[in-house]
Amino acid sequence: MATNPTIGEGRTLIADSADALDRVRGLLPAIRERARMVDEDRHVSDATIDELRQSGLFNIVTPKTLGGSELGFADLVRVTAEIAAVCGSTGWVYGVLAGHSWLLNLFPAAAQDDVFSNPDALIATVFRLAGKVEEVEGGYRLQGGDGRFCSGIDFADWVIIGNGITRADGSFEPRFFVIPRSEIEVVDDWYTVGMRGTGSRTIRIADSFIPAHRSVSLAEMLSGNSPGANAHKGAIYRMPFADIAPFSIIGAPIGMAQGAVRNFAEQLGQRLSDAGDVELGEQSATYARIAQASAEVDAALALVLRDAELIDRAHSPADISPLDRARIPRDWAWAAQTARYAATRIFEASGGSGIYDGHGLQRVWRDVNSAAQHFAFTWDSAMSRYGRAASGLKPSEFALPNRRK
Repeated sequence: MATNPTIGEGRTLIADSADALDRVRGLLPAIRERARMVDEDRHVSDATIDELRQSGLFNIVTPKTLGGSELGFADLVRVTAEIAAVCGSTGWVYGVLAGHSWLLNLFPAAAQDDVFSNPDALIATVFRLAGKVEEVEGGYRLQGGDGRFCSGIDFADWVIIGNGITRADGSFEPRFFVIPRSEIEVVDDWYTVGMRGTGSRTIRIADSFIPAHRSVSLAEMLSGNSPGANAHKGAIYRMPFADIAPFSIIGAPIGMAQGAVRNFAEQLGQRLSDAGDVELGEQSATYARIAQASAEVDAALALVLRDAELIDRAHSPADISPLDRARIPRDWAWAAQTARYAATRIFEASGGSGIYDGHGLQRVWRDVNSAAQHFAFTWDSAMSRYGRAASGLKPSEFALPNRRK
């Protein structure tokens, strides 16, 4: 539990799943209107972030002990998908900033106090940051830090980074650290084919002292058994982070594909509203394409929600079996890749007009293909891990990706 009794004061709370959906749907018309500007500016609208703050949606999975609504990851996936259906970049940034705050629950209570003393604080992440960390009196010193793909950095107050320390005996201990935004330089290098509006730029940290209480070992993160996690009542705050983190972003590619199918079908209906029977009949292949793509996206969402609800219902991390732990990443990867191909199926039917910058479908197609490139959604490795587990073979060990991807 937070040691500061004022933590979380002033936050807007969300009552339940229906309340969360009502709140986000009230914001969607404005988010949709800003989508093209977000892509062109490579920056989510400041107005949108302010509206999301005021709605309380950023605190959807924050524990009640820290002033949050503590709804669960199924609701986070649903809300992220709703936003991404009208603006992919905004949905992705929302998912990161709302979901990755969960990681802070595994840090010591004093770190939680540091961050949430500001009830509006937002947290970004770089899971693997280059640079050297040394253990010093009172904490750690990070020098020469450099890491890419810091989604949400434009709005973050703190950043959780992954690195590690070399012990006196030469052994290396992977650790996570939380660092204030004021000590971070942002490099404007986010020039990409898709998800341009996420502004997922490179960060650099030249020299930073990190107090000891703002760090937690990877071993504790993977077990979910840390002093900070044990301070919260809900089992979701004691889950291994490898079972949780991608729930923050998987709603985005699914939502993007939902938006592509929905918008294409609506536009087709408008175009054919005055058509005769012959012309309507000639579009049978297009109707079938819409049906197949929508079924694929519905299946992807249903699969991910089943897994999220399993996590949300758990009374203990022990309720999640080893096979569940292999299946959940399988489903993340399958859902993301299925969303990618469903959106591509729709884009193929858009014709030559779909390639123009002013056509919204090409933006969605770029965004969903970019989102599906995330390492958490890597098809081959996720399928291999599940196949090993289903066959009763020893699972591979979790490791942060040792590459700049």
